[in-house]
Amino acid sequence: MANMKDYVAWRGDIGLTASPWNAVDALLMATLSYLDFHSVDNARGWTLEEAERIDLLQESPFASFPPRKEVFRAMAGSPRFKDCRIHYYIALTNPAMEMQFSAMCIDLPDDTLCVAFRGTDNTLIGWREDFNMAYQPVVPGQEAAKAYLEQVAGLTDRPLRLVGHSKGGNLAVYAAACVSAEIQERIESIWNFDGPGMHHDIFTSDGYARIVDRIYSYLPQTSIIGLLMDYCERYTVVRSVASGISQHDPMTWQVYGPDFEKMESIDRTASVVRDTLHDWLENSTPEQRGAFVDAMFRLAESTRATTMSELTNEKLKSLMKMIGNRKEVPPEARRVFNRLLAQAVTLGFGNVMERVRSRKEEETPDSSLDKQG
Repeated sequence: MANMKDYVAWRGDIGLTASPWNAVDALLMATLSYLDFHSVDNARGWTLEEAERIDLLQESPFASFPPRKEVFRAMAGSPRFKDCRIHYYIALTNPAMEMQFSAMCIDLPDDTLCVAFRGTDNTLIGWREDFNMAYQPVVPGQEAAKAYLEQVAGLTDRPLRLVGHSKGGNLAVYAAACVSAEIQERIESIWNFDGPGMHHDIFTSDGYARIVDRIYSYLPQTSIIGLLMDYCERYTVVRSVASGISQHDPMTWQVYGPDFEKMESIDRTASVVRDTLHDWLENSTPEQRGAFVDAMFRLAESTRATTMSELTNEKLKSLMKMIGNRKEVPPEARRVFNRLLAQAVTLGFGNVMERVRSRKEEETPDSSLDKQG
């Protein structure tokens, strides 16, 4: 079994000019965007080798940090990546706007500019913005991604590559679809790694039609995040060694040579979740979904947690207790919770039963053949 770190160890001594850019390279850059660095917010920035040598990487207490740090250090010590220059780093969290946005530019040795959009961080604000996509046509992070791409595109004449994992993949696609045709002509590729879909209007826009053939989407076999809302149907399924939602972590994705280990399709669990969520969205109004999200996060904020890590088991128990307490939840919010949760359960059960029925029909011999025999 091999992952991104193994890929760097195997491929790291071969430069981009000798072995061209590939999907694993794109995922490495998307993963790099989750890290915070000192002094890379200017035009010059620092190469990965320099950033590692003078210790520009900021430490983080979260469990996802150590493996990402290891990958960064491996990249900084490899001929393939050590001269990649990171600059124009930005990180914004605005509770009033319910926005969490971060991105960076990476000058690549093949004279292209990689624009890497960060996915959801550990803040409740970041997760709130993700849920807001269920009922808002455009969220602030998407508009920030478009503005960021427009700004950096105006500072260089290099060809552009856009990358992002999770919400970062969504931002990369949105930005590419919404910038001017002149900027779109410079975009060589858009790499979306298990990023959620977006509002239907984006997928039917002229801007999206102009760049759709340059979008490369990758999902693990039990994808949940990457099949939310309207999404790009042309995707590649990657084998992950994790289970369930843990497959969203790109460190669990398997690499084979200069590419991912691929699978023919998503599994049955992902199919059921996808169908249930799509049915839920179709059978509820934006106002209902908005009330549901608002009530859920107001309760989460009442625990005084500001990050997902702070929602400990005790606080989660407290949250569930508040949901069950009529005095804690306004009547309308309670009705929204009960109606939408019941609807989701019903739709989910129906989808499971439909899958079981279809499987039985596949396994049952054709009765006409029995008669002929």
